[in-house]
Amino acid sequence: MEEKECTIEDCDIFDFMARHVGMTVIHPGGLKATHRLAEALQIDKDTKVVDIACGKGTTAVYLAQKYDCQVVGVDISEDLITEAEALKKRKALEGKVTFRVGDALDMPFSDNEFDVAVSQAMLILVSDKKKAIKEALRVTKSGGRAGWLELSWKKQPTKEFIDAVSNVLCAYCMLKVHTFEDWEKLFKEAGVKQLEMMASSMEFGGLGGMLGDEGFSNAFKIMFRFLTKGRIRKRMSTMNKFFRENGEYFGFWIYIGKK
Repeated sequence: MEEKECTIEDCDIFDFMARHVGMTVIHPGGLKATHRLAEALQIDKDTKVVDIACGKGTTAVYLAQKYDCQVVGVDISEDLITEAEALKKRKALEGKVTFRVGDALDMPFSDNEFDVAVSQAMLILVSDKKKAIKEALRVTKSGGRAGWLELSWKKQPTKEFIDAVSNVLCAYCMLKVHTFEDWEKLFKEAGVKQLEMMASSMEFGGLGGMLGDEGFSNAFKIMFRFLTKGRIRKRMSTMNKFFRENGEYFGFWIYIGKK
């Protein structure tokens, strides 16, 4: 597909939240879900973690600060890696966190390099989900753990709903979301062992949740944009209305397994 300029009205929902709203934590469940994922993966100070599709580096920095572990973040976007490097420096984590440009389908790492692999809302963005799962397992040590946090339909969506996801929500990435049963099948086919799954509903924490994820400074900037930019406010209102009216479909699951 030919790439077009990302406008407030028609760019994909994740791009809208990152580029126009200015959010740094855009995966389902925010950092509270990241904490659940990390605890399930048993991350501690002796764990070497790869954060696949790390984006602006928020999760990698969170893990290093929370668990005192070594984290390597990888993302295909050079611009996002530049932002991640700046965040690492602001947090004085040069000795704990490293960032690399790389493709989730062909990462620049050796086999068996990490104790744990994590990714959040990444599989819906890649062309070959099974290959991405296998690649996460490849770079994980034998017996190591891997975890994914992914949007998951609570029930099989109708054609009308999927059309609305594209035409109303402009969430083109969500066209590649699976039901949790289909995700389960995919992970097992890709070779994930001892698969465990934890369900979560989509919840919006309001201002308090935003403060926890974004911090006071960025939360203030986000609120200022919402209050002063009518186009942003209009799209966010449309999004919130759509999520409320279709809550029976939206959820996310944490999938944990071993190599």
